[in-house]
Amino acid sequence: MVRHVRDAAAAAAKAVKTRRETLAALTGSGMVADASAAAEELSASGRAPAVVRVRRPYLRHSVPLEVETERNGLPREKRPPAGRLIAPRGVTGRLHLLLLFAAACQAAPGRQWHCNLPIEHGRDQPFSLERLVCAFARHRGGTGYVASPKANKLRQITEALKTLNDQHLLDLPHRGEYQPFRDFSLLCDSGQSTDNAPITYRVPTAKEPCIDIPTEFFSRGWVHLLTPSEIAAYLMWLDVNQNPQHEEPYVTGAERAGAYGLTREAFETHQALQAFGLVDVVPDLMRHDDGKYTDYNPEGRPPPCHRVTVTAGGLSLEAAPRITEVLNRYAATADWGRPLGARPI
Repeated sequence: MVRHVRDAAAAAAKAVKTRRETLAALTGSGMVADASAAAEELSASGRAPAVVRVRRPYLRHSVPLEVETERNGLPREKRPPAGRLIAPRGVTGRLHLLLLFAAACQAAPGRQWHCNLPIEHGRDQPFSLERLVCAFARHRGGTGYVASPKANKLRQITEALKTLNDQHLLDLPHRGEYQPFRDFSLLCDSGQSTDNAPITYRVPTAKEPCIDIPTEFFSRGWVHLLTPSEIAAYLMWLDVNQNPQHEEPYVTGAERAGAYGLTREAFETHQALQAFGLVDVVPDLMRHDDGKYTDYNPEGRPPPCHRVTVTAGGLSLEAAPRITEVLNRYAATADWGRPLGARPI
């Protein structure tokens, strides 16, 4: 038994080793604190929105698509925009959410956002993508050249802008020219633009079906320190809670895979999200850890799904110390338990 616990803890420590190192680098450099401060300042200098509204088609298909296996979700090209932007490296998904945040700060509902944020920070501009974005990369060998942290971040930002252009979420009218990123603009977050029919992004109005992301998601560092899968899953749970399809807050495997396009691996991030204090999970007692269930009678009871409620005020604390504490605990015990200060009373 002791050996089993020790082996589980060693495996857990290995699983989160890279994440803990990246977290330490981003916080130790002051990058997260400065990016969060920039988000606070950007909000205060503009409309100071309480939430950032994101259109529901960004997250889910209105009618779930058929999948070969619910475990793997949809192929990337068939996922809604948020699901297509999940990637283990780079800042594409985070950058897009930050651009939607900036638009909510600077443009009224129903109006087009005219981006005035340069990529590189300068003396005459208090806000820039360089300041709003956190990015970290390791030198992986194979060459003697090591890019500076600044060059590394700018490269990741420009690569993200190209990807957003490829996904029809951003217009680069000068791509291929000497200054390819000047005058870029957002396209509609619904993802329905095409090469020949771009749809200009306008800040959503109150009448449009959306989810509301609290601005603390940006000003407390969560957008930078959650993994891409955790971000996608958290947005899904916001939608489940704000736009309920059932009497209780759950998603079936068919909905998670066919509507949101997410894999079972992304769904399993509910353990970390609960440990961070962002959601409360009530497990279905008949469902096992491997996703299987016993004696399920579809005629006699609701689906055997976890009930997941978004925690009110869960984003209000700074992300860095909370995530650090949880990851350190997980590395030592292989347990996604919440810190004492994050447990419901």
